[in-house]
Amino acid sequence: MKTLRQVGLLALTLGSIVGTSAYAADYCDRSYLVGDPLNPSIIASLPATTTLKYAAIGKVMASYQVAVGRRSGGWAWCSKSEWGMTAVATSLTSRNSPGLYDSGVPGIGIRIGHINSEGWNTPSFPPFTVGSVTSTLLYFPRTVTIEFVRTDIGVGKGEMPSFNYKTSFFIDTNYTTPARAVYAIEGTDLKTKFEHNAFFTTCYTTKSSTEVKMGRPAAEQVKRGSVQDVPFALDVVCEGFNPTVKPPVKVYFEGNSVRDGLLNLNGVGQPGVAKGVAISLTNDKNVALPFSQDKAVALDWQASGPGTEMYRFAAKARYVPTGTEVAAGKADATLTYVLEYN
Repeated sequence: MKTLRQVGLLALTLGSIVGTSAYAADYCDRSYLVGDPLNPSIIASLPATTTLKYAAIGKVMASYQVAVGRRSGGWAWCSKSEWGMTAVATSLTSRNSPGLYDSGVPGIGIRIGHINSEGWNTPSFPPFTVGSVTSTLLYFPRTVTIEFVRTDIGVGKGEMPSFNYKTSFFIDTNYTTPARAVYAIEGTDLKTKFEHNAFFTTCYTTKSSTEVKMGRPAAEQVKRGSVQDVPFALDVVCEGFNPTVKPPVKVYFEGNSVRDGLLNLNGVGQPGVAKGVAISLTNDKNVALPFSQDKAVALDWQASGPGTEMYRFAAKARYVPTGTEVAAGKADATLTYVLEYN
């Protein structure tokens, strides 16, 4: 029985030595489960075609994962090591959000992240540095995540311009010179063709500007409120697709106004400008035109054409008094309209 107790004590002592070995606090040793990463690791081609689905601005319209190199690495228990990824060099233009760039097609951003699919499943965006490698095995980031993000009201179609992309994965080791091992990740001539049947690519008015001729009413007419309404309309064409259910196209207005439906004259208070006068603006249902985005109103759908939808907004304008005194003078005003669609 004494001998058996000695064997038990010896086993516990050996266990204690293994648990406090210098290796636990050393730099990462050569990967022991799989080989080292390729250098460089090449980003596989993007899919030839990417179909975009409806999403609000700022949300993802399509996503997928692209292979980069091979399964490699397997580093662990090296608490002195730092690891991470270097800054990106790319022909894409950054949108000042982590990993997000302009795709080169209107309304479409491309967000590029990195994972390894084995414990590192949340996309990370270079550059970044991590303090150590814990007991969880660390593998080389052999997968690139691609998200296509809606960045504008209009969303284009067609092939995006090809782009290049380069970064590097690094990790501190005790078997390389210098101690920081660096493995390049490169992609060249990457591109895809966008298709969708979910967005207008653009909406525009058939005229670059609309002039409403208000006439030359007498000051006394304005004071009495007997000036006639002057009708006008915005005719809008939207391109991109022919949906079964016509999506709403809305409009709101911007200008020198103290409230909805009342537009001040240009140069109000200056010499030669009419006094005590403003312009009343309503739609064809006598509702005041909105001067804030949250009150935007829908245009009336008119007809469909080849790849287009046509809308109209009917309104009317009229001089109105703003006080007891009305004086003659120049009575022009400027109104800006803002279209919202999809």
